[in-house]
Amino acid sequence: MRTTSIASEGAIRVERDIRYGEGAIGFGTDRPGIRALLMDAYLPVGQPPVDGWPTLVMSHGGAYHRGAKDCDEFEQGGSQNTPVHEYCERFAARGYACFSIGYRLTQELPPPLERSIKRDPLSVPHRERTDWVRQLLGLPPASVEELVRGIEAVWADVANAFLFIHSNSARWHIDRDRMAVGGFSAGAVASAYSVFACGVPAAAVICLSGGMNQEDADYYVHGGRGLPPVLLFTAENDLPSTPPRARALEVAAARAGLGVRHYRVPGKPHFYGRASEVQLQGSTMPGGELCSNVETAMEQFLLKALAPANVSLDRLESFAQAWSQHDIDALMIHMADDCVFHASSGPDASGTRYIGRDAVRAGFVKAWTDFPDARWTRTRHFVVGRRGVSEWTFVGTRASDGQRVEVDGCDLFTFQGDKVRVKDSWRKHRTLPATAALQGDFQ
Repeated sequence: MRTTSIASEGAIRVERDIRYGEGAIGFGTDRPGIRALLMDAYLPVGQPPVDGWPTLVMSHGGAYHRGAKDCDEFEQGGSQNTPVHEYCERFAARGYACFSIGYRLTQELPPPLERSIKRDPLSVPHRERTDWVRQLLGLPPASVEELVRGIEAVWADVANAFLFIHSNSARWHIDRDRMAVGGFSAGAVASAYSVFACGVPAAAVICLSGGMNQEDADYYVHGGRGLPPVLLFTAENDLPSTPPRARALEVAAARAGLGVRHYRVPGKPHFYGRASEVQLQGSTMPGGELCSNVETAMEQFLLKALAPANVSLDRLESFAQAWSQHDIDALMIHMADDCVFHASSGPDASGTRYIGRDAVRAGFVKAWTDFPDARWTRTRHFVVGRRGVSEWTFVGTRASDGQRVEVDGCDLFTFQGDKVRVKDSWRKHRTLPATAALQGDFQ
């Protein structure tokens, strides 16, 4: 372990070659084996916050064939990328616990996963870059099956690294509710898949020239319950495969009600540095318009996405009282700027989804339109980190037919700072003859 100082921002300490697991290699050969999977930790020096450090887990690029946790600088046309270990150093100096992840490379011949992650496991779109890198490394052409095995092994390794850090959070004084995952190129793609396909509980995702295949984004990015916001970068002269993948993830995340920021890096190829200029291409998250470069955009995104939750039981009770008082202004005071409301009934698996303050406000008012005397009684609440629950009994008379309704339900909350980012409503479904037709969308 060593201690150093980065750009006069703060001292950090580095722990190298931490074993987070092991991976099989040599599939299909007469010499199969197992190798250690390693990562490096870049940690702030000093007393951690009461709840622990916010965390950034980064994975390197290299077309799944090259690069390493401490070396992934590549150059194209005079432009070079900032390696992920440097991002880790710089954000550790800002007070983040950072980890640079090593993973198996395709030419190590990892075996197939027990269950494929890709929705189309028999294709590798835009494989020209991979073929070029293999030629550069002196490797023979690979079959689609070999490439898919290598790609999915990286996704699994990154997911397992995140889960290892998450389960050992006390070792590094980490706040498990404020862990972001991200990377560059292949590492960016792996980070997105680790969250949306493999289900790691990240609070934010950063993709430096990465995203998801269209069919996978459409399948895996849905619902928005507890799913994290996404930060995307694509260069003006990026690889042909990058903009479609970034766009697919952007559209799917926005459709699910997740916060999204997508920046363009003008004049740059696939490899660009932290100080490269950025232009905001699209956003469902307020803020970010004035960010001047890649690193600033990352910093501002993380400050918002990993803001400590500060919602008390009294605040949830105030929110509940505003419902019974039919006070829409009081309700909206509690909601984040990029809020989302999942009603308890509707055409989608998540019910009816309202995205953004105007839509959420209209969705809330609809409850009182359908039930003019609506009340939420016997409220009970609890809060754990960035999540919370309110239980209640709803009582009201439906305007359309005069039917009295009484039913138990609850709200699941995701918090952002001292605001509600997502309100997700659930209710019991009454099947008694007198109350069988509970179709009113009262919350």
